[in-house]
Amino acid sequence: MTSALTILITGANQGLGFEAARHLSKYAHIHLLVSGRDSVRLSEAVSKLKADEGCRAVLAEVVMDVSDDESIKKGVASVAGILNGKALDVLVNNAGMANEAAIPTLGLRAVLRQTFEVNAFGAACTTDAFLPLLKKSAAPRVVNVSSTAGSLATISKPDYTFPPLIATQYAQAYGGSKSALNAFTVALARQHPDIHAVCLCPGYNATSLNSYAGTMDAKDGAKIIVDYALTKKGVSPGFYNAAGELAW
Repeated sequence: MTSALTILITGANQGLGFEAARHLSKYAHIHLLVSGRDSVRLSEAVSKLKADEGCRAVLAEVVMDVSDDESIKKGVASVAGILNGKALDVLVNNAGMANEAAIPTLGLRAVLRQTFEVNAFGAACTTDAFLPLLKKSAAPRVVNVSSTAGSLATISKPDYTFPPLIATQYAQAYGGSKSALNAFTVALARQHPDIHAVCLCPGYNATSLNSYAGTMDAKDGAKIIVDYALTKKGVSPGFYNAAGELAW
């Protein structure tokens, strides 16, 4: 018999997060905590998951904005209440954004701050806040959804090209925030060796983040998130895509 597994996914009301939740909802041994910042859109997403054929997991909604500390605190309290003394086994930091198109109007500093608040600081602070619940697990894990655009070893190669939609500015805000996320992941794994922490690149998926310009279907891109959420894979800290290990 498969042991029960409690998984929280941030930014799960759309895109990769929703598709990962949809895949995971098919497993009866999973208690799936679906999180998003908009309560209405979150409820709609969870209703779709429950209505989807083959849904067997126990689902719960967690309203949480990872860019707001008070919202994170409320999210932790909500999860603690739902779990009622039980552990959080897996935290999937999926919530993310890209707003390079706004640089000409908002300015680089504003877009950098906005992007890092969600993609890097949001994931780091959310993880930190959930540590007490993760530490209750016999085998806690953190899965951070990153990007090859955050791999300094990759993007520094002369022949590397960024996705055409965002071009060189992609490296400044979005890519830079993912590099920071990777650094936070390494620090987390070193500081808390009992927590298995990995970063994943799901590929260039067509989602609202890139105005649906991606070349992959999010249903397929989410599979790597599902794989690493279901079971402990790779080394901690580690950086992976569907083909294997990536350079930091």
